Amino acid sequence: MTTHIDERCRACGGRVLPVLWGMPDVEAMEAAGRGELIIGGCMSEDIEFRCECGATAYDVDDRRVRPFTLDDARHYIDEVRWQFAKTMPQWPHEYTVSDWRPELREMFLDFVRLIRTDGVVKPWPADSPKPRYHHTYLEIDGWDYWTMGDPVDDTELINRARVGDG
Repeated sequence: MTTHIDERCRACGGRVLPVLWGMPDVEAMEAAGRGELIIGGCMSEDIEFRCECGATAYDVDDRRVRPFTLDDARHYIDEVRWQFAKTMPQWPHEYTVSDWRPELREMFLDFVRLIRTDGVVKPWPADSPKPRYHHTYLEIDGWDYWTMGDPVDDTELINRARVGDG
């Protein structure tokens, strides 16, 4: 277990500090007043470090715990390979496969969750009177990203197409 995290929150710019759960004593209150720790409250959570706004946090096993943001998605998008889907040239799109970058599996799953929670359901093909599918699409920087609807942990592929190409 770490004693400190040398990081600033990307959301608020604040330092990531230790969190004290339970009733603080006078010494802890003074340390919080000096900006050395955060008083977490009576109900203990599995968070050991966090920033003031809560966007950046680490659990007791030093794993980052925070929402996956659009900036995180952009970082993932830039890190992975996108392959043109040659078998469907009439519907130009690209895809990436989780197994191509197994070390990024957690980011892949976080991106899938972001697509599912923040995306919009649209019919496909969009111009069809009887669409084959209704997928959840998340638009980022002129691209629509979607998955095929498997449970998050079973998802292996993320698709993307230029907005207006589908």
